Amino acid sequence: MGSYETTFKDIAGLKDYSVIFSAVVSHLETGASAEELVIENDAFDMRTEKGRKKVAWAFDRLVLHFKSEQHKSITRSIFNDEIPSADKNFFLLWQLCLNDRLIREITSQIFAKIYVSERVSISQDDIIGYVKNNIISGETSPDWSEETNYRIAVRFLNLMTKLGFVSTGRVKKFEYVRPSTEAQVIFLYFAKLFAPEHSDILTSPFLSLSFIAKEDIQERMKKLSMKDYFRMNFNGVALKIELTHSYEEICHVLYN
Repeated sequence: MGSYETTFKDIAGLKDYSVIFSAVVSHLETGASAEELVIENDAFDMRTEKGRKKVAWAFDRLVLHFKSEQHKSITRSIFNDEIPSADKNFFLLWQLCLNDRLIREITSQIFAKIYVSERVSISQDDIIGYVKNNIISGETSPDWSEETNYRIAVRFLNLMTKLGFVSTGRVKKFEYVRPSTEAQVIFLYFAKLFAPEHSDILTSPFLSLSFIAKEDIQERMKKLSMKDYFRMNFNGVALKIELTHSYEEICHVLYN
């Protein structure tokens, strides 16, 4: 599961997320480290060296961390210029959720659940309440101050605003958060990366991050499997997914 960290706040605070995509491609193509990209080359256009160091640390841990060569292969493909920015935003969120327990749990347990409940908006209080009741009071019990809880909520909503999932302004109203057909397929690959031995998508711990209601998943997967993007088998209880394309080639199959 990993420990709880607040590292994502430094990524969420960036002004322009498109530079993240470019930096990922540079890392994978040239082998440049996070320190070289962010501190030496100032890829994120930051004013202070202290700020660059903090972001370099977060970028290395949350974005440039890969679970396998398969993970690295699909990342190399999905951050290229030919894929729509709306899809890239989902991929960035899923990458962060793969690598960071705090953002994964806030997104899956609060943000996604409130969204599919058809509530109009989400507030800082929703997130602060979850952190206090489910994280600070849990087994790991991180020693966070009220200020830290507040900043987690603010930066999380900043992240979702810049990804286009909620509106700008004081009241964070939900936008239409629905991955494209292509992104829905890529989601299955991220879910497999998170839980390699987990074949039943209905009980996958990553499922709520698809932003699709559980009762709609079977029909969605059926339509996608008919396009031969993957194979599915539903026995009335479990919905098992078998990926038919490699991590390296799936983006080419979907977008070209």
